[in-house]
Amino acid sequence: MLVLSRETGQGVRAADGSVVGHLRDLTARLGAEHPVVARLAVGSRRQITHLVPWSAVASFERSEVRLRDVGPWDRFVIGRGEDPLEEDELLLVRDVLDTQIVDVAGHRLSRVSDVVMTRLADGRLEVAAVEVGSGAVVRRLGLRRLGERLPLRAVDWRDLHLTSARGHDVHLATTTAAVHQLDAHDLAELLTRLDVTSAAEVVQAVGPRRAAGAVARAHPAVGRSIMLALEPADAKSVIDELPADAHERYRTVVSSQSPLGGRRFRRLRGWRRHGPPTARAAHHRPDPEGGRDLDR
Repeated sequence: MLVLSRETGQGVRAADGSVVGHLRDLTARLGAEHPVVARLAVGSRRQITHLVPWSAVASFERSEVRLRDVGPWDRFVIGRGEDPLEEDELLLVRDVLDTQIVDVAGHRLSRVSDVVMTRLADGRLEVAAVEVGSGAVVRRLGLRRLGERLPLRAVDWRDLHLTSARGHDVHLATTTAAVHQLDAHDLAELLTRLDVTSAAEVVQAVGPRRAAGAVARAHPAVGRSIMLALEPADAKSVIDELPADAHERYRTVVSSQSPLGGRRFRRLRGWRRHGPPTARAAHHRPDPEGGRDLDR
């Protein structure tokens, strides 16, 4: 088992032994239940300057990363102002580490304290889970022995939904992501734990029929906020799929909204959170991650 916080920071050497930079981050392309590392983000201690494909890696150890003879180093340079990531690709340090997730299996909101990877038979790294307990935080502070005595709390990668800006968008666009596999009750739990804008985006991504099943099971206050955040046409599509009692309630809500109702607002931290009536999990107040550049 490897953890992300221990693997980043070491030097990256070319085939001739010269140091070409430091490992700043790793990318993963979603699409499988457990994605594999696709590229290495290499650069100075201040910024990422190169993205190197995993095929160029000769060895990946905690002490250093050694590359194969890959030809001109300049071909991996990131252009200024360029978005170098593929549509289904994210950065594990920037988009996952220390960000919030929704554990869709445990129905809770957590913060990622480390990312757990395993080494496959061919040497590639597979993203297996994220740690959400205090043990990883203590370990990252340099108190390794104390951290290892604390209980391990991990969430399987296939059971999480990222709330960081890019992580959320990539999960919505990836059909194998957890959000696309949830039943109506679990989808209602997810909507409850996301901010209003993100919840509305989930509703749009899963389609009117599945969204209606989740909205019907969500607390009316949550459902109302989501319906008012949707564009009128999207709201109508969901309402048309609702059972009779919920259909009338939300049709009235949408038709009676104020002139400002069509405008989108983010839920403030002070707003009370409401869970589905059948949920036993404790309510949480999310702290949504804002978008970040390639470098922190």
